[in-house]
Amino acid sequence: MNKRWLWLLMLSLAALACRISIDTFDTPPLATPIPNLPASATPGIIQPPTFTPVIIEPPATATPTAPVPALTVEQLKNGRFDLPGPDGAPHTVQFQAGLFQKGNDPAEPGYMAVVMTDSIAFGDLNGDGASDAAAVIVENYGGTGQFVSVAAFLNRGGTPVYAASYFVDDRAILNAFAIYNGEIYMDAIVHGIEDPLCCPTLPTRQVLRLWQGALVLSSFISKTPTGAERIINIEFPSNDTEAEKIFTLRGSVSIAPFENNLVYEVYLPGVAEPLTRGPLMVNAPDLGMPGTFELPLNFSAAGYTGPVRITLSDLSAADGSLMALDALFVVVK
Repeated sequence: MNKRWLWLLMLSLAALACRISIDTFDTPPLATPIPNLPASATPGIIQPPTFTPVIIEPPATATPTAPVPALTVEQLKNGRFDLPGPDGAPHTVQFQAGLFQKGNDPAEPGYMAVVMTDSIAFGDLNGDGASDAAAVIVENYGGTGQFVSVAAFLNRGGTPVYAASYFVDDRAILNAFAIYNGEIYMDAIVHGIEDPLCCPTLPTRQVLRLWQGALVLSSFISKTPTGAERIINIEFPSNDTEAEKIFTLRGSVSIAPFENNLVYEVYLPGVAEPLTRGPLMVNAPDLGMPGTFELPLNFSAAGYTGPVRITLSDLSAADGSLMALDALFVVVK
């Protein structure tokens, strides 16, 4: 076979192969066309979250409180105060150099002379940090009586304001007078059982406290004729603490009282009369010896919570006068 025929044969075979390929693998039908989608919304631009910046200020510096001016003797001895008179009602007293006088004749009705003595002490009486004052005042309403009392004055912005008084005795003699740890201390000679009115001889050490608007005894110690001190000491609980509605008060005495009996009284704020009162037996080995005591107290029945003052007193069997006292100040919770 010549080359020409061979070439024609090869062309024929190539054409046949192409036909078989096209017939066998026809183009597949198109899939269902995708419908037109709605136009895309304008894409939202996601912004990073914004925060209102917190401005951190430096801590505020507290404006320093100006110290309360201290009270002075001049203010007290020239002050105008409403002091209790002999009838218990307040009487306006305008001191001038420590003296106030109403009327000129002690024999005339209505005569009154009030002297603020030089026994004046300064210190904080109500726990507010300001320096308050206490002064010994002597009153005369005609006659020989010279009625000695202690008056407490609170510091209100540098001005003395009368708070309360405590009567000491007629013609009492004060040897020492001071304010210490929020209480008023005085060394005073007062009348004993057999003393004439002119001449008190009983040495005492007395402590006063401003409590709920009243000036009350916190402690009273006297001496026997031999010089021994009658002391009542409440040892539990401590003053100025909280107490349960049911608790037991405990303490001791330096000299057992007559028939080994003290008197206890429980006071509430603003009430002059005691809530309850009764005897308390002292355990002592012999008459006049040191002893101990326990006083169970129950405030549950009364349903009371709040401040209370509890006093234990040794009273004279002869005339009922006070010979020793100790007081407890707690808050029943």
